[in-house]
Amino acid sequence: MRRMRVNAIRCLLLLLIFVGVQSWAATKVVRFQAWSIGIDSSNGDVTVLHGTDTLLYRSNAVWGADNRRTAMSQAKLHRIQVSDNSDSYGEGKLITLRATHLGQQVEQRIYLYGDRPFLHTELEVSSAEGVSLNYMAPLCTSQPYTLLDAEADAHSLFVPFDNDAFIRYRSIAFATQPTESYGVTAFFDATSRRGMVMGAIDHTTWKTGIGATTARGGVIRSLRLYGGASSVITRDKLPHGHVVGARVCSPRMMVGMYDDWREGMESFADQCATFAPGLPSLGARPFGWNSWGALATKVTFQKSVEVSDFIHSHLQSRGFENEGTVYVDIDSFWDFGFRAHEHRIFVEHCHANNQKAGIYWCPFTDWSGNPRGRVVPDMDYRWEDVYIRANGEPVKFDGGIALDPTHPAVRRRIELQLGQFLEWGYEYVKLDFMAHGAYQSDSYYDASVTTAMQAYNQGMQHIVEQSKGRMWINLSIAPLFPGNYAHSRRISCDAWSDIRNTEYVLNSLTYGWWLDHIYHYNDADHIVYKGVSEGENRARVTSSAITGIYFLGDDMSRGGSADVKAKVVRHTTNRGINEIARTCKSFRPVEVAYLDRGADTFYHSAGGKLYVAMFNYHNKPAVRHLQLERVGLAAGREYEAEELWSGERLKLQGEIKTSVGGKDVKVFCIKL
Repeated sequence: MRRMRVNAIRCLLLLLIFVGVQSWAATKVVRFQAWSIGIDSSNGDVTVLHGTDTLLYRSNAVWGADNRRTAMSQAKLHRIQVSDNSDSYGEGKLITLRATHLGQQVEQRIYLYGDRPFLHTELEVSSAEGVSLNYMAPLCTSQPYTLLDAEADAHSLFVPFDNDAFIRYRSIAFATQPTESYGVTAFFDATSRRGMVMGAIDHTTWKTGIGATTARGGVIRSLRLYGGASSVITRDKLPHGHVVGARVCSPRMMVGMYDDWREGMESFADQCATFAPGLPSLGARPFGWNSWGALATKVTFQKSVEVSDFIHSHLQSRGFENEGTVYVDIDSFWDFGFRAHEHRIFVEHCHANNQKAGIYWCPFTDWSGNPRGRVVPDMDYRWEDVYIRANGEPVKFDGGIALDPTHPAVRRRIELQLGQFLEWGYEYVKLDFMAHGAYQSDSYYDASVTTAMQAYNQGMQHIVEQSKGRMWINLSIAPLFPGNYAHSRRISCDAWSDIRNTEYVLNSLTYGWWLDHIYHYNDADHIVYKGVSEGENRARVTSSAITGIYFLGDDMSRGGSADVKAKVVRHTTNRGINEIARTCKSFRPVEVAYLDRGADTFYHSAGGKLYVAMFNYHNKPAVRHLQLERVGLAAGREYEAEELWSGERLKLQGEIKTSVGGKDVKVFCIKL
């Protein structure tokens, strides 16, 4: 009890310092367990402490349309109300700050959840005459404050909007450059791992951005968490669309302070999944094959049947399966390599081999090159009628023109194509170039839709409805959020065989492993063996096994290389690696990488075992040194371990110190 009083006094003193003596009389301090929220009723400034950590300092909400912005400090009659609250995130307190400005009623709500290390906030603007906004920032400050210890190895995190154009995540050292992240970010000490996570858990209407500048000594110089993001990173050619109504609300935002920022990212993802629950599971994590890795444009019915047979004869009986199932997935250009009647034959052939058949499609892109062509046979709409347009011009990226997800012809096309897939018997669909459906348009067919995310959500919901719960939906190129319309999602862009591709995938795993708290699984793309060393093969297989969906990609038809097929059998039937792919979720990074590189060491525990994967992305052998305490093991205890690629058995105490060959990997299975 004495400690609680001391902490309360300390928080009050900190708030007194932060808000300033002159404005203290106007400041209301709300204390709830570890939280202390100071709100200045004279200008609407909000300061947030959790324990003795300052999460926000003098944050002042901002809203507006285009370049016309209004801050809470410009509004009048700031009123503060505190009430009890209970919702799907827990029980606690709701703090409501109300004000008026030029006939608009403004309300900022702050939700506290007792012993939870995070809070939620949102901003709402209403008016009897209606409101039209395309920018809402519940959290916005330009007042510097210290977030992390002065000696911290402080970093902020750039998270991209989607995984297109081989974009990379990036860890940015404080004081080096501004941060502009999308959806979520973190500010953390790479050594202690302590850090703050903030982002939007609601992705139904707004694209969310987080902008920050930092300074040495763990200092945040400026910070804004806002709905209304639009940039080359979101692929938009227009400003964010206006949200219109009698009441307009920002995304629901979270801010939390965590002893381990990685736990904070996982907590954030769990909160997203609470807000928008994911699809029901359709079974075990998929093992399988995808044709784009090697066959690509040359995929045919005959070759696909031969691959199915090879997998059945050489891989399934030797451990490459999950709960008895393997998926055989034909990718793009199947419509050139298959005749219509061959699809049912192929599906039945897969079933006879104890496999499930998968297929590929792009619901939000036009590749026809014929704007006057008919979109669907039973409706009189042309491709040019259904384009997303910016300033009147069709929006094109990656060679495909983006389609309006709200247009009846686009929706009918989804109904016809997914209906055909189901009639043929396919149970898995890889949906590609989904981000095209999330580009901002001049307007949408559905006039009630004004933002890209509204359109995207509408289109994705229609896809889910038309899949009728009978197809595993795997997103390829797609926005990170929302995650409630698919079972899995590609964590990076395309990846092939060499070590550079492995490192690229692992950059996305380093900072995006937590996405499998939103989706059932992440997807590391197809594993390709052709054209590289055995070490690179091991590294690429491992990168997939520790990420999620576990798909091969080489040509294993009769005409495929005998040497490649021998390597596939040799590596893909490693039972220890396959057990990782079967039982583990995405591995966490042990340490962060700098700038846009991938970490070299990852770990995960499952089934009484702790797995550690150590990669070497360079040509020459390299020593890897890991203190076991960094992965949660006791320093003084001796552990039995096995290196899964060599079969070497060893005893570990305090550390792993090993040499990893050039362009290679070692994977340790440690008994707990």
